[in-house]
This record gives sequence, C-alpha cells and structure tokens, in this order.
Amino acid sequence: MMKKIMVLLTTVVLSFALTGCASYDEVYDKNYLRAISFEENTNKKVVFSFYDNNAELLSESGSSFDEIRSNAELECGKTIFTGHTELIILGECDYAETLTFLLKVWKVSPSCLVAYGGKQASELLNSDNSEELADSVRKAVEQGISPKCDIITVLSGLLGNGKSAEIAEITENGIKDSHIINLR
Repeated sequence: MMKKIMVLLTTVVLSFALTGCASYDEVYDKNYLRAISFEENTNKKVVFSFYDNNAELLSESGSSFDEIRSNAELECGKTIFTGHTELIILGECDYAETLTFLLKVWKVSPSCLVAYGGKQASELLNSDNSEELADSVRKAVEQGISPKCDIITVLSGLLGNGKSAEIAEITENGIKDSHIINLR
C-alpha cells in the first residue's frame, strides 16, 4: 500500500515539475512596445517603438494589423508585448477601427494616450524619442493644453453621440494644442 502511494505521489510531483513553465515566453524573449504610429493609404503602415533603447524602430506595411505585427515579430525575432504601450500616434486612418482593434485584440492599456500626427505620424516616431513624446502629451494634458486623450476617452467620443473626439496634436515642433478626429 505504501509503495502505491509513493508511486502515485512521485507521478504527481513529476507531472507538475515537467509541465507548463517551458511554454511561457520569458521577459527577454519579448519586445515591449512603448509607442506606435498608424497611417493608412492603400495599405496600413505601422511604426513600432520599443522600451529597449537598443531595439531599432520597426516600420511595417500590410493589408491587416495581424499581418503587420507578425512581420514585425519575424523581423525583430521576438514577440511584441503591447500591454504597456504608452502612446498611439494616429495619421490618416479609420480612427475608431484602429483604436478598437488595439484595445480589444492587441490589448493595449486602457490608459494609453492617443495623439494626432497627421501625414507625419510615422516620421514623428522616427525623428523623436518616443518616451519624450509620451511625456509631452501627458504634460500637455496635465497643464490643460490638450484634452484628456486616453484610448477609452477617445473611443467613447468617437462611438458616442458626438461621433468625434478631441486629442493632442503632435508636430515636428512638439505639442500643438489639440485636433478633432471624426468617426468615418
């Protein structure tokens, strides 16, 4: 009887010890997304900026966001983690579709800031430090220069009765008051 209990106990302990943990991505196997910009003409264009200062910006184009993310992950060789994203810079695109996708599918933080970059959205991340851009938007909101523009507030405006939202506008010269985006 004691021998059966020992065999069963050993089996249970070994099954816990040898399963589960190996399938999880480790912290060093991920690129943590700090900021991202979106533009849409005939294709969608996305620029990824990461917390790791040694990681290069990635610029990808494609017909879908999933295709773009998959290509970016192949290029950098790591999974892209979006849960701590601080800033989304919108160019010309379907604002509600883009923000809804980011919130629901890519699971960006509900406190992620949204700013308008217009036709220069991708160049803004190429020329400026994404940390400084996020801090500038945050400070403009705190000082009342720009309205509250987290992703939840912006989506509420776009999908609410007004069908529009006011967000911070970023130019090559810094924050320029605000910009109104409308539901398309």
